[in-house]
Amino acid sequence: MSLCEVHTEITRPARSEIAALSRIPVASIVDALGKTGALSYCLKLQTPGLVLCGSAVTALGPDVTVRRAAIDLAQPGDVVVVAAGGGKDRSCFGSATAAHMETRGIAGVLVDGMVRDVAELRRIAFPTVARGTTPLNFDYPAGREGGGVNVPVDIDGVRITPGDVVVGDEDGTVIVPRDQVAAVIARAQASQAAEEEKWWARRGQSLGAVQQLADSGYTII
Repeated sequence: MSLCEVHTEITRPARSEIAALSRIPVASIVDALGKTGALSYCLKLQTPGLVLCGSAVTALGPDVTVRRAAIDLAQPGDVVVVAAGGGKDRSCFGSATAAHMETRGIAGVLVDGMVRDVAELRRIAFPTVARGTTPLNFDYPAGREGGGVNVPVDIDGVRITPGDVVVGDEDGTVIVPRDQVAAVIARAQASQAAEEEKWWARRGQSLGAVQQLADSGYTII
């Protein structure tokens, strides 16, 4: 990956596709991706009850100017992904930046690190995924010499390419590769419909699990 680069153009999925993903639970999306794409449980939605969903605009490193460049390049509906290296000592995102992003129509933020002002983030209902909170922030500049905007980044072993879709809810966060978005939507919607039909047909009935365990060799006492 090239560092100290700012890429001004990225390719995004259709808005209708992003809207469709926002209505699908993260767990169903992970299933549709073949159990791939999920970020660590340590990255949690800090704003309960909200859904984070949008095309990724990436900022490599915690530096404030790099992050601001990503915000300047983000379009309405995008999610800014701050690949801050997962550090837990200092925050690199807070409510003042979130409020500005909200005025630009940015859909939320994923921070591989810590944030602060979480009460205000919740009050303004700005979808925020991060590893946790701390009131201590960085002294800037911080890591600007190795930063980049709209470059591929890796978080928890998952590659995030600008334009991929970030989806986060209270179960966790998943990255949907841009070229798989349509297929994932189709698989997830079909699976949800089949699951709903299966459980509707079984309502009020025994699941037959005791007999299945007996047939597999369990002793039923």
